Amino acid sequence: MSVYTKITDDELNTHLEYYTIGNVISFSGISEGIENTNYLLKTSSGDFIFTIFENITSDRVNDYLLFMNHLNNKGLISPLVIKTNDKELYKNIKNKPSAIIEKLEGKSIIESKENYCEQLGKVMADFHSYGSDFNIKINNSRGLQWAKESLEKLKNSIDENQLKILNESIEIQEKFVNNSLPSGMIHADLFRDNVLFSENNITGVIDFYYSCYEPYIYDLAVVANDWCNNKNNEVDQDKLKILLREYNKTRFITNEEKSQWKSALITAALRFYLSRLIDLHYPKIGEITHIKDPSIFEQILIDRLNNDYQIII
Repeated sequence: MSVYTKITDDELNTHLEYYTIGNVISFSGISEGIENTNYLLKTSSGDFIFTIFENITSDRVNDYLLFMNHLNNKGLISPLVIKTNDKELYKNIKNKPSAIIEKLEGKSIIESKENYCEQLGKVMADFHSYGSDFNIKINNSRGLQWAKESLEKLKNSIDENQLKILNESIEIQEKFVNNSLPSGMIHADLFRDNVLFSENNITGVIDFYYSCYEPYIYDLAVVANDWCNNKNNEVDQDKLKILLREYNKTRFITNEEKSQWKSALITAALRFYLSRLIDLHYPKIGEITHIKDPSIFEQILIDRLNNDYQIII
């Protein structure tokens, strides 16, 4: 969440005529994240997140927003997308799709704890269960083809060792995606900064704009690489066991999925290493921006390549 598109007070007030959410009290940019423009919007009706989608087509934005409301209606602790007076989920502003979304209570945490991982295991299982009957299969915008294109783009900006790591990882990803693993709609970006807590309890899941139809085990690997990663960038097996044990109570992890765990961890680490390298070498221009250090995920990826982690529940 950053600010790439500036909105004046007049532009905001004109845009809000499409909605019935009260009078504006305050409007300010949010710095976290790197993909879309986000503002905190306070009105006489409550607090909202006003999102402007910078590089996503209107059709894809609509699919994401439909999915968010699908999960919200099922009972997931996720934000509701506010519809316009014409019952639309998004409206263009400055020729870009935008949406107004309920702001959930709570804040993201800096360090994970075993109790947090246990709660997250249940939330992930609910997410996968609730999303299983969503009738749109959103393709992965950060899948294998994107990885290959990103590597080609980075070739002249990275060293030989980085190139070797990326080539090896993409070969593993190519084999991983060709397996017929249990799949459905996943979050695909459920890092600590996308889960909200209040009084040590999860109060919300946010930022659904990488959600896609992919293997469930990949989503678990994305989470494990962040929530169950220790200070040496190795997998914390105790946290992982707690996370997966709670998840497994709702959705059983198959033996086939367990056999692909290493490949899932590598594929997940590769995706975020690549995106952070791209952001570093090809930064976007914005009023408030936030770029994450790729070296952390380089270390994570090397560890996942060099170790044969197993799922033990």
